[in-house]
Amino acid sequence: MPAASAHRVYVQESITGIEIKAWFGGGDPMAGADIVIYAIKNGEEEVYIEDKTDSDGLYYFTPKLGVSEYRVEVSETGHKEEKTFSLTGDAVGDTADAELPLTARIIAGFGYIFGIAGMALYFSSRKSKTQ
Repeated sequence: MPAASAHRVYVQESITGIEIKAWFGGGDPMAGADIVIYAIKNGEEEVYIEDKTDSDGLYYFTPKLGVSEYRVEVSETGHKEEKTFSLTGDAVGDTADAELPLTARIIAGFGYIFGIAGMALYFSSRKSKTQ
């Protein structure tokens, strides 16, 4: 018996682009900032895209065929940052300089203050017990 088909079937592939997000220390987006994207292949860099971020500090681009490593430079009014990343998930460069969001920094600051105050109270109570 021949196979019956009740519905058409469609298949479509989609390669999602890469999102770059740039912001200042307080969390404000780097709107309209200059962005330069370098494609890195076999250790050689070439300028792939020169453009500007949108009003939210975002920029989207499609990866270049055969390139899995990029370096991005974003600059605006004397402020500049760069990041190198790999599409393969391999770590590239140092991520230790990544900045915490403002709320996380505030909470961490209070944690340090409470920790120091707690240690001071502990040593103060030990000192008064020994006297």
